[in-house]
Amino acid sequence: MRSFNKKKKDKKVKPNLIPILDAVFIFIFFLLISAQFIDVYEINSDAPAVVTIDRKIDKKKPLNLVLEIRTSRIVIKTGLSEDTFKTIGKNNSGKYDLVKLGEVLMNLKVKNIDEKSVILRPVSIVPYSDIVRIMDVARAAKGNKIIQGKNKKGELVKTVNMFDQIIFETII
Repeated sequence: MRSFNKKKKDKKVKPNLIPILDAVFIFIFFLLISAQFIDVYEINSDAPAVVTIDRKIDKKKPLNLVLEIRTSRIVIKTGLSEDTFKTIGKNNSGKYDLVKLGEVLMNLKVKNIDEKSVILRPVSIVPYSDIVRIMDVARAAKGNKIIQGKNKKGELVKTVNMFDQIIFETII
């Protein structure tokens, strides 16, 4: 006689992963479609630094270039006492005269070839696009023109950069 006590073989059931993978794929697809892709631009700016100046070593006064950006004009101030050096208004089209600003900044750079920083002090209602244009003028000479001047040691220095260290000052 045959024995009816056969051992049942336990078959391992493998789960069907295809529906789960389909759901994950569709979920990823909807996430990508619903995501907002925006361009984020960053403008590097240095924090204001406190520097002590040794009067015995440094006979030449620091430039301390400040551009006060107002709604109707740009006031260029120099020196520790922030004396007004030049005021540049707007041209006939109602925009800042950036050509004149570039010329004034280039002349200042020739006389102060070692200086690299400029402090921007914009009024809060000045459009951001105008501030960026002014920063571009302050950073480099128009057409990458070579600027040359004598440094503190009396050596001839050539550069295309004007004031590439831009510091924002906030007035509260």
